[in-house]
This record gives sequence, C-alpha cells and structure tokens, in this order.
Amino acid sequence: MTVTLKEAYLQLEEPDFRVLRVIEKWLPKYEYVPAEVLERHARLPPSALSRSLRKLGELKLVRRTLGSLIGYTLTFMGLDVLALRGLVVRGVVEEIGEKIGVGKEGNVYLAVAPSGERVVVKFHREGRRSFKHLRRARSFMAEASRGQWLLKAKMLGEREFKILVELSSRGARVPKPLGWNRNAVVQAYLEGVELYRLKAGGLERGQAERILWDVLETVRTAYRDVGIVHGDLSEYNVLVAVEDGEYRGYVIDWPQYVYREEEHAEDLLKRDVYYVVRFFRKNFGVDVSEEEALSFVKG
Repeated sequence: MTVTLKEAYLQLEEPDFRVLRVIEKWLPKYEYVPAEVLERHARLPPSALSRSLRKLGELKLVRRTLGSLIGYTLTFMGLDVLALRGLVVRGVVEEIGEKIGVGKEGNVYLAVAPSGERVVVKFHREGRRSFKHLRRARSFMAEASRGQWLLKAKMLGEREFKILVELSSRGARVPKPLGWNRNAVVQAYLEGVELYRLKAGGLERGQAERILWDVLETVRTAYRDVGIVHGDLSEYNVLVAVEDGEYRGYVIDWPQYVYREEEHAEDLLKRDVYYVVRFFRKNFGVDVSEEEALSFVKG
C-alpha cells in the first residue's frame, strides 16, 4: 500500500528526523551515505539507528545500496518530509492535507497554516523531466552535477520563493509567497482552476480577454521591473480565479525563469507571448495580435 506524505510524516519521531538530516547533510559528498558516517553523526545507539533506518526504508523515505558496501540516500519523499518538518517548526504550516496536483515540476498539496487559513505547498521534484533545457538555458544550474537531483530540487524551491517575493512586491498577479524550506514553497491559496481546463468553451470572450491582459501585465512587470522572463508560459501555468464576481488571471510556476540579459531570453519571451496570445485567439476568439502583445510587454 502506498503511504501518503501525511501518513509518513505522522509516523516519524525526532530520532528519525535526525537520521534523515544526517543523510541530507552528507549527500553532497556521497551518492549513498556510508553506514559508518550515520553511526558517527546520528548520535543514536546502534539498535535505535537500525530501527530508524528500517522504518524509513519501509516508508520509502530512504533507499539503501545493494551490495557489500552499506549506504543510504534520500528519496524525494524523504526530502519532502524534511521540508514539511522545517515548515511546521517555523510556524508556516500546521497540517498537510490532500494532494491536489502532480505536474512536471512537482507535487502540490493543500495545507493549513497556524492561523487556520488554507495554503498551498508545492514540493519540487526536479529530475522528473529532462535537464537538458535547464542546463542549456539556465545558468543557475551550472554548478550542480547531473546526479544531484535532490540538491537541484532544493535550489529550485529557494529560487521560486525568492522570485515570487520580488514579483509580488511589484504588484504582479502571482500567488502570494508565505514561506519556503528546502524544496517546498508555501503560497496563499487561490480559489481557481488552471486555464487549460476551461478551453472547451468555459469562458466568454470578454472574460478571456481580461485574463489575457492580466497575464500580459504580469509578464510585462516581470520583464521590465524585475528583469526576468517566465520561460515556460502556457495554459498549464495560468490560474483563473474569481474576484468580486470577475474572472482574473494569475501566472504560476516560476522556477524556470531566465534573466533578461541571458542569451536565449528574448527568444523565450517571444515564445511565451506568442503562445499565450494564440491560445486565447484559438480557444476564445480574443482579437489581440502577437506583435501588439509583445510591444506592450516590452514597452
């Protein structure tokens, strides 16, 4: 039976989190952290360490090497559990809820903040998709080796949180960032649906046009004021929400952004703008040209 993130988290005690943190600490040096390193740094009696590793393995939070040399590495679920623990300790999240989305970048969960408000937690799972484009067009990955997927997921979590803070402070229509730990980004909950779910006649033309200009205004703010390009804009990362009885658009999923000065930035900007304009024209009949939209974005 598959164990959920919440179920795994609730079964762990402090010694288990300690073992996970030791493995995490030594992963930059070892692909599989040797058992003797764990014995030296976990500060647990051998029997307690053995019980903890067995539990973590059964919950699929760690993976053991096969062979004569015994070592352990974190799974993505193990990293998720550590991130959730950090968010709980810092008072950002009180309880994790159900999974509401699985995308190419990660898993998205509903959660509850200590205030009782609903929030969203996105756990990056980079490595699920090819890294060829990332390594070609995103210089921030240059220092990470191909095999360090967990470390890259942590880098992307920090990267997305910080750019959401910057965009939000400039008035861009993005989810409000509330916190970050490792590969997890906590955002304010928006009552809405992804744009792709509405393309079969789910919007009137006037409503769709308002959403398109929301998107273009956010892309403009990102480009002109913050100096970045989204780089992967499509109907899958535009969220449609209802505010004061009106449909409005939000742009989500920002960790793949590139800086305006980077080599491929202009091509990616043009691709983002042209794609989204053509999508709205084809599906909702919105009469905005690609050139008009790009001119608006670049000012």
